[in-house]
Formats: sequence, structure tokens, C-alpha cells
Amino acid sequence: MGFYREIFYWLKHLRFFDVKCSLWSTLEFARGEFFKRERMPLPRVVQLEPTTKCNFDCITCTRKSLPKSRLNRDLTIQDFHAILGRVPTLKVVKLQGLGEPLMNQHIWEILEYGKRRGIKFLTTINGSLLNPPNIVKLLKYFDSICISIDSINPETFEYIRRGAKYEDIINNLKLLVENKRKFKAATEVGVNFVASHLNYHEIPDLCRLGSKLGLNFIYIVEVENWATPEEKEYHQQFEFIREARKVKRKIRRLILDARRYGKLPIYHGDSNRRKPKCSWCFNKCFITVDGYVTPCCIRMNPKVFNFGNIFEEKFNNIWNGEKMRKFRISMIKDKANPICDQCPD
Repeated sequence: MGFYREIFYWLKHLRFFDVKCSLWSTLEFARGEFFKRERMPLPRVVQLEPTTKCNFDCITCTRKSLPKSRLNRDLTIQDFHAILGRVPTLKVVKLQGLGEPLMNQHIWEILEYGKRRGIKFLTTINGSLLNPPNIVKLLKYFDSICISIDSINPETFEYIRRGAKYEDIINNLKLLVENKRKFKAATEVGVNFVASHLNYHEIPDLCRLGSKLGLNFIYIVEVENWATPEEKEYHQQFEFIREARKVKRKIRRLILDARRYGKLPIYHGDSNRRKPKCSWCFNKCFITVDGYVTPCCIRMNPKVFNFGNIFEEKFNNIWNGEKMRKFRISMIKDKANPICDQCPD
């Protein structure tokens, strides 16, 4: 019953996503239509990594494990042209990966070109680069902007998001919301909160702050292990994840209470086992800054697993290739799959 309640909650508050292109394949998967398809239609949604540069060093991020060859890389405007050409069905692009999107030196060119092509852009950013000129452009190009706020306690915030200054980020968020009102922008503005044993008790105050600021939504996601058991980073994060899971029921209760007593939409990314329900490989994918197509935004390390490189072969050959089809079958039949078996732990 909880699963359907969550679906109805999302549908009730869905505003910043195009319903047709974000839900059609998920709903078909839920009723079994995907079981009948060997070849999938090209996706309308992708998550694209715009850069691996970042000015923070967050404790739950695996960016520090990237090899030097992949660090501090930017997606170029030529790369973006190529991706849109190879995936002509695209309608929605989420710009987010192991880096701060606004640090890409080509970001405004990418957004301008995408808008001319009718692309809807979503992003999650760290909020450090929200100066007035950037805010005006962000509100022009993005349909949804999410700011990462992992604590509303300055000390905890700066412990989790190393390199950040709490007051600066909160002031930047306020400035973004003020400009949204001033220019009557349609852009949805919200915050992303990674919940763990360090900060879960702040959820009620976070929701009150969100309502006070006039946010459109809050997304609370339980902390996830971005690595697989074969990677050393998995074991480095294991103890932290285990401690976080001890409070998962408290997290869910606080979210339910906040939804019951507040008007602000609160979305919840829980820590339940996702396989075989996950629909990522059926309707969208993650593309790294250097073009590798990976299963999702959590299993994004191409050195561990990838389906191919969009700059080196036709995307349709990747999307409907043997490797991807076998991956889908493992999901449908819930067969052993070392990439997804432990997700999100």
C-alpha cells in the first residue's frame, strides 16, 4: 500500500516534469508491458554529467576516487551537439554528475543550444556560484533547480559539505527565490537533503524553512552507496551507510508527519531494495562527461561497468545492444546482478 501511496503523492504534486515523457515508460513497466519488448524505444530523458570539476569535498561523494584522466573534465558544446544528434528523442536533460554543473566553462552555450532544441533542463547544484548574473541565466534556462542543503545546522552542514560556508549558501538560496518572484519565472526551486544519522532530526525544521522561503519542493533522499562491493570505496562508505540505516524508520516517520501537516511537496528517495522494480534501464540512462553510458546516476563509474560510449558508436546500438538487453532481463527476472544487487546500500 505504501508504494501506491508514494506514486499518488508524486502524481498529485508533479509540476516540474513533463508527465508524458517522464512517467509513460515507468507506468508501462509497472503493469508488465516491458516484459514483452526486446527492443526499447529511445529514451526521452537522460542524466548528463556536465563536468567533474567541483569546489567542495562532500563526505558522501566518490568524486575523490576518480582517476586523474577523468578529473576536472568538461562536457563541450560539440559533445552536447553530438549527444542530441545521436538521441533525437530527448525532451528532458538533467545536468548533474560528479561535479558542480556551473563550473563547466561551456554551460551557458550548452543551455542556449538545448533550449533552442526544445529541451527541458533540470539540475542539482551546490549553490556556491549563485551570483546575480548567474541567477538571471539559471532562471531563463532551467525548468527545475535543486540546491543541495544537507543540514540547516551550520556546523553539521560544513562538516558534511566540506569547503562550503553555510551562511553563503543559504543567502544564495534566498537570492535565487527572490529573483524567481521578481522576474515571475516559471522555474521550480527546491532543495535536496541527503538524510543520515547525522542530520535526520533536522527534517521538521528543514520543511519549515522551505515553506518560509517559498520553495516549490524538498527532495529528501536517504544516503546511498555509490560504489559496488568490488570497489574499495564501497567498504569505505559501508560503516557510514550502516549507521544511517539504523534511523531509516525515523526518517520516514518525520517525512510522513511533515507531509501531513505542511503544504510544501516533500519527495522521498528511500533506502528500500530497488531491484527488480527499478525502471532506469528501460526509460533513461546516465551519460558521463566522457560519453560512457552507464545504468544510472548511482552506478555511474564506467570503469566498473558501462554499456558503451556514445561518442564512439551509434546510441541505438548501445540502447538496444546485447549488453543492455541482458541487463534488462536480469532486472525483469531478478537474476544475480553485481551492479545492482546491493543498491542502494
